[in-house]
Amino acid sequence: MYSKEAVEEHRIEYVGGDTNSTMQVSEFGSDYKQQNPWWETGDVAKSSRYYEDRRSDYQYKIERVRSNRFVALAGASGSGKTTILHQIAHDLIAEDEVPPENVMYLPLGDPRFQVGAKVIQDAVDEFATYYWRRNSDTRGYVLVDDAHATGSWNEQVRACLQNYADLTVAVTLPTLNRADAEPIKELEMESSSDLLLPPKFYDVIAESGNTDVEKGVVRSVRDGLSSAADTGQVSELRNAVDDIESSVENISGIKRGVLDYFGGATRDVDTDEVRRNLELTVYRDIPRYQQFEDRSDLHALCAVAAMYPGQTLGLKDLSEILDCDRRTLQRYIDILEDFFILTPSYQYQYKRRRSVRLYVRDPLLVGALTDIDLEGLLNSEAETRLMKTVVFDHLKRLAFYYHRSNAAVRFWESGTESIDFVIETGQGTPIPIVLAGTGERESSHDRIDSFCKEHECEFGVAIGRDVNPSVNEGVATLPLWMFLLFI
Repeated sequence: MYSKEAVEEHRIEYVGGDTNSTMQVSEFGSDYKQQNPWWETGDVAKSSRYYEDRRSDYQYKIERVRSNRFVALAGASGSGKTTILHQIAHDLIAEDEVPPENVMYLPLGDPRFQVGAKVIQDAVDEFATYYWRRNSDTRGYVLVDDAHATGSWNEQVRACLQNYADLTVAVTLPTLNRADAEPIKELEMESSSDLLLPPKFYDVIAESGNTDVEKGVVRSVRDGLSSAADTGQVSELRNAVDDIESSVENISGIKRGVLDYFGGATRDVDTDEVRRNLELTVYRDIPRYQQFEDRSDLHALCAVAAMYPGQTLGLKDLSEILDCDRRTLQRYIDILEDFFILTPSYQYQYKRRRSVRLYVRDPLLVGALTDIDLEGLLNSEAETRLMKTVVFDHLKRLAFYYHRSNAAVRFWESGTESIDFVIETGQGTPIPIVLAGTGERESSHDRIDSFCKEHECEFGVAIGRDVNPSVNEGVATLPLWMFLLFI
C-alpha cells in the first residue's frame, strides 16, 4: 500500500527563479532568421529541430492546419509539440508549395521571444511587413510554440486573425481545458483543436522497422471488436485478428519491441529529461492557470500513480496521505488530467466516487518516478507496472476512436471479483478487459463472465503477455503485442 514516507520522497522544491529576469531584447531579424532557416534555404529539413518520421495520426494534425484559420495543439511538456510544428512547416512548403517566407515558427518558450506585452502581434506584424510574400496567392502561416508563455496570447492571436484575413495561426499549449480560446472562437471562423500524446506502440514499432503491417489491417481489429461487443458476432473480429497474424513476419521482433516501447525506444529522451519535463509542467505551466498552496502535492500524486497503477486507492485515504481535503484532491486530479500527465479511472456505473485508480500517461514517467532502470532487465513487478500503464493509455485512445471524445476508461469491482478496464463502444455497449494473471481468485474468463452477467453484455477481452491469440464466443484472448499494435 502507498505510504506517507513514499509520497514524501517525491515532494520536491523547484528553484528555477524568474527566467524573464535575465532576458535581453534581441534584434528581431537575426533571431527569427535563426529560428526559421527555411526563409533562406527553402528547406525545413535542414533545421536542427526537424524530425523526419511522422506519427500515425500526423495527417489529422496537418489537415487541421490546412482547413482552419486557427488550430490549437495541446500536450504535456516533451510530448513533441515543437517537432510536429516543424513537420507541418515542412509539408506546407514541400507538399502545398507555400513559399518558405510565408511560414513562420515563433518559439515563445524561448525567453528571447517573451519581451513585450504584445509579442505575438509585434512578431506577426514584422513577419507580414518584411518576410511574408503578400503579393502571392498563398496564405501566411504562423506556428506559435508555447503560446501560453506570453500574457493575453488569446487576445493577441485574435487581433492577428482580424488584421490579416489570409493568415492561419497554429498554437501549442500545455492544456486545452484550462486555456481560454473563447476570444478567438468569437470571430466565428474555422477553428480546431487536437491533442499530442506520447507516441503509441504502433508508431514506435513501425519506425523501428519491426513491422510493415498496414494501418487498415490493424484498424480493422478495432471495428471488429466493437462489432463483437454490440452484436455478439465474432467473425469480423476473428478475421481481423487472423489478418494481423498473417501480415506480421517477425512476431518475436514485435514482442521484443514491447519492452523497447516500455523503455522509450526511438523517442530520443531519457527518464531524466522526462522528469525535468514533469517538473516544468508542475512548477511552471500549471501555475499560469491555477494556483495551489503546495505544488509539490501534484508531483507527489504523480508518484503515487507511477508506483501503484491499477491499484484501487480510497479517496479518503489518499487525501489524508497528501494532507489535503477531498475537494482539493479532486482539483489536483482534474488539473493533472487536463495537462495530460495522469488520468483517473473510476468505478464503472458508480455515481458517487469513493475510490480511484490513477495512471500516468507516459510509461517513461513510471521509470522516472520509481527509479526503474528501463535499459536493464525488468523484474516482474516493474514490468507489471509498465504493462498496466501502457494498456490504460492505449485504451484511452481506443475509447476516443469509438466516441471521438475524451471517453472514460473505468474499472469494476464486486466482492472478490474485478475487471481491470471497462470501455464502451460507440453504441454504449461495455467491453470488460482484463490482464491475464492479475486476478488472484478468478480466471480471466470467469471475471469477464461475472461482469457480463451483471451488466447484460456478451463479450470481453483478456490480454496476456505471452498468449496465443484466439477469438471465441464471449471472449477474445489477445497477446499484449497485438492489442497494442491495433490501437
